[in-house]
Amino acid sequence: MRLSISLLSILVLSETCRASDFNELIEKAPQGANAVMAVDVTKTLETPFAKMNGWDKAIHEGSADRPLYLPPEADKLVAAAQIDITRDLNRSWEVSLFGLLESMPLGLVARAEGGYVDKIEDVEVAWLPSDAYVLKAGETTLMMQAPADRQAVARWISSQKSGLATMQMSDYLGPALAAIKSQPHVVMALDTSNAIQRHRVEENLQQSGFLEKHSLKLDQVADLITSLQGIVIEITFTDKATAMARIDFAQTVPFNKTVAKALVLATLESKHMSLPGSDSFTFSVVDKSIIVESDLLLDSLRRILSLMEPPSTKFSSLKNVNVEKPSGDDIAQNSLAYFHATQSLIKDLRKHAGSYNSDSYWMDRYVKKIDSLPILHVDNDLLDYGEKLSETLESMSGARKNDRLQAGVAARGDLSQGTISNNYGYGSGSGYGYANYSYSNPRSRETAAGNDVANAAAAGTSVKIQGWELIDTATIQVRRGLTMRYNIEF
Repeated sequence: MRLSISLLSILVLSETCRASDFNELIEKAPQGANAVMAVDVTKTLETPFAKMNGWDKAIHEGSADRPLYLPPEADKLVAAAQIDITRDLNRSWEVSLFGLLESMPLGLVARAEGGYVDKIEDVEVAWLPSDAYVLKAGETTLMMQAPADRQAVARWISSQKSGLATMQMSDYLGPALAAIKSQPHVVMALDTSNAIQRHRVEENLQQSGFLEKHSLKLDQVADLITSLQGIVIEITFTDKATAMARIDFAQTVPFNKTVAKALVLATLESKHMSLPGSDSFTFSVVDKSIIVESDLLLDSLRRILSLMEPPSTKFSSLKNVNVEKPSGDDIAQNSLAYFHATQSLIKDLRKHAGSYNSDSYWMDRYVKKIDSLPILHVDNDLLDYGEKLSETLESMSGARKNDRLQAGVAARGDLSQGTISNNYGYGSGSGYGYANYSYSNPRSRETAAGNDVANAAAAGTSVKIQGWELIDTATIQVRRGLTMRYNIEF
């Protein structure tokens, strides 16, 4: 289908258009994706689980801590990305395609996001400060691409106009995504074929102690891991959230479910991606696959969906909202929803922070979740709080991820000194703002010598502790100020 913003402009659209089709959405994604997610939004919102948690209501009326924000007009969502498997799952690019039940003007999206409407190849696009472009890929289809690579968007528009370019799913992703048409409400898939480097696997295995603990041979386990073909996750909602993950290899899994569980959990730990409740997951081995099944805690569901959620969802609160002239009650209720959402994320990270190295990846993902929360008609001081919250979590995550590096430097006795500060204090006085409330990274004030590796780890722990103290202080102050301002309990 060719992209043309004005193709259907002469038609009078009804309030509700036909439901979108997953295949049509997938065809509009750029070439080269190795990760995809499909969400049947309509089916999901009809489930008892979604209704119980308020997902079917407006953001300020329902649950503010929903694991995935979507425009209320959305019927279906397809997300695609090119992910670097071996480098902390970094994204080269990511695209979200929203199938809508009604048309959404780009000008409205741009105003809600604090961006502006531009033109690329004579096609209107909305540039977003969250480093993304949004454009119409059909009258009732929105496409969001990040990062905001103007040249890449221009090439995509040209390819769509030519009618020659449609996304070709890999042999692994195609069948995996087809499952969305049956039972699951959410399907996620990652194609890892030919991505894993053997020397990295062998090095990690030799350092981990995993082989000795389970009496395994290096070649045996390295052969299996480097043959990894991909991972598929299917999530189904009833009165609870149930997940089934299938980890596929090109060869038969050579050990039992106990060792398979240990391998999967150790891998998540090493990637700083541990999931709450994972000890109770059920594992099985079936030929060339490891199967993982579980009822999901809301915290785990939020983390899993963060892997492929849209890069910005600030416009997800537009339906039935007056963008231009909000009332005082609009600002109060939207601010309350925003505040509760940040507190849910903080509570999640803090509650599951027992393992020091287990959650720095999720901290990074949650920073993105905070940055993409709906901001339309939200108190400006609260938005400042959210911005500083993101900065503090980034500092804490960086300290956690650098522990091993710093420990190695400490072992050589040449840990350098420096200062990392973060202004993060809710101001006092007649106005509301952030004062110069700062802390210094304890890591930069310590010099570990010889083999005193523990000093580096202790320094990282201190950063974590001071970071939470900093967040607590700012939260108390912003909560008090907003409660007084709007006369409602934050």
